Formats: sequence, C-alpha cells, structure tokens
Amino acid sequence: MSAESKRSKRFLLLIGALVGLVSLFIVLPFLTWIFIAVILAYALTPLNDRLSQRLGAGLSAGLSMLIGLFLIVLPIVIILGIAVNQARQLFADFELRDVTQLDKVIAERIGLQVDTATLHEAFSGAIKTGAQGLAGNLFSIIGGLPELFIGFTVLFFVLFYLLKDGDKAVAWFREMLPIEPEVREELFEETSLLLHNSLVGTVTVAGVQAILLGLVFLVLGLGNVIFWIVTTFIAAMIPIVGASIVWIPASLYLFLADRPFPAVVLLIFGAGVVSTVDNILRPIVIRRGTQLSPAVTIIGIFGGISLFGFIGLFIGPIVLGLMKLIIEILVQEYSESGAVKQE
Repeated sequence: MSAESKRSKRFLLLIGALVGLVSLFIVLPFLTWIFIAVILAYALTPLNDRLSQRLGAGLSAGLSMLIGLFLIVLPIVIILGIAVNQARQLFADFELRDVTQLDKVIAERIGLQVDTATLHEAFSGAIKTGAQGLAGNLFSIIGGLPELFIGFTVLFFVLFYLLKDGDKAVAWFREMLPIEPEVREELFEETSLLLHNSLVGTVTVAGVQAILLGLVFLVLGLGNVIFWIVTTFIAAMIPIVGASIVWIPASLYLFLADRPFPAVVLLIFGAGVVSTVDNILRPIVIRRGTQLSPAVTIIGIFGGISLFGFIGLFIGPIVLGLMKLIIEILVQEYSESGAVKQE
C-alpha cells in the first residue's frame, strides 16, 4: 500500500469514527424503541414469512405489524398498567394495624419477635418504586405526548422495514463483517440460538408458570392477581430462585393469617405443578447454545430493567450473552491461531 493510500485510509477511518460517534448520539434517545422494534420483528418474523408467500413484502409487513400491535403490544401495556395500579393498591390496603396483628401471630406460632412494621415500610417502598420502574419508559414518557409520538413513530418505521427488508439487512451485515467465513457463521448461529432461548424459551416457561400461579390465586380468591402474575413472570426468569420466591412467601403469609386451606393448596400447587412445569417445559423449548450463568443472568435482568424499563428484562441477558459469546469466539480463535503458528 502506498503512502498516499495509507493517508487516505487513516483520514477515512477518522471521518468514519467521527460520523459513528455523532450517529450514536442521534440514535441513543431512541435506543429503547429500536430494541422493542427488533424484539417484535424477531417475534413476528415467522408470521410475516407465511404472509409474504401470499402477499407482497410491504403488505405482509404492515399486516404483521397490526397483528403484533393488537396481540402483543397493547396487551402488555394494559397488563403492566393494571399491575402497577394493583401494586399501589396492595400496599395501600395493607395497614399498619394488620402488621401489628401479624407480629403477634408470628410471636405466638413461631416464637420469634419480628418488627414487621419496619420491614413493611421498607419493603412496601421498594415494591412501589420497583413497580413504577417495571413499567419503565412505556409509562414515564406518557406525560410528554410529543416524545411518545416520536418514539412510536421510530418503533413503527423500524419494525416495518425490519419485517419488509430484514433479510436484506442481515445479508448486508453478514457480508460487511470483516470476519472469516467460518467464524462469522458460528457467530450468527450462536446468536440465533441465544435469541431463541432468551425470547422464546425463557419467556415461554416463565409465562406458563405465571399464568398457572395466577389461576390458582384467582381460584383461591386472592386479590391483585395481575400484579402477582407479572411478579411471578419476572421471578420465573431468574435462575435457581424462580417462581418459588412468590408462592412460598404467599403460602407462609396465608398460614400466619389463619387461612390454612388456601396456604396448603398454594404450597402443594406451587411445589407439585408450577415448579414441575419448569423441569418439564424448559428442556423442550430451550435449545443447546450459549448458556449464561445464573449470576450473569440476574445482572442482565435487573441491569436491563434499570436502563430500559420493562423491555430491559429481555435486552439485558441478550447483551451479556452476546458479550460472553464474542469473548468465547475470540479466545477460541486466538488459541487455534496460536496453535497453528506453533506448528
């Protein structure tokens, strides 16, 4: 390469870096909306592929968007709104005199002196804050209609063109990556498995557990069912702990509140059905691929929620999973290259 070519390349890299930095600042305010569009596009791609066989690419993308809006987006927004309201109502109804009575019951039945009032004050404040944060950007921007309008506009356009020209975008990105073909294919294959396990496998298992536990709450006449379904859904996505973090304390509370029958029913159903579903369903829907440790998954879930709101529940583990995958591929390729050089 000549000296002039080297100077040209360096100048082009400098301009590219500056343009890339400015582009990042342009995209950053709408990053959450773009992530939502990407997740929806991934979920709607099978439907869109079927529709595109009978309709044109543009018409099938538009129809898929409408179906996704009414079957996915609106139900999620409504459910989250109800869950936040029920969370506020739950702790508003849980008065301090009930807490004092609970102290006496615990002392009589277990023999422990517990200052439940202090725990209640801290716990209820944390739950209220968490419930509001759970809704995330979907509700915090409703106060500013222009921002909401712009966000939904970005979401709809990105989603439409991902459904319409997503294959072309992936093909272009695949070709532009300066990576060896074998490594590139491995990266795309493992990324596809990671997306499936995070957006299909884990969500399916957590959703089934949340619905089952919600149904038993409804049958037992327990209130705020939507709130407990959302709470169970999030808990079921957390490794090791899972949905048991909901039904075990709920069973204990019912027992201490002198409601032994609902307590026993909930305990048996939780241990015999809800937890069993996880063991049966997870091997069916989870494919082999990049697996995250429980610690990394927990960090991804709560870190994602703190950054992106409710949608971060899915984004966080995926981002950390991609980082783990890239590190593994780099180490593997570096080791193989070193071995080849030594030979």
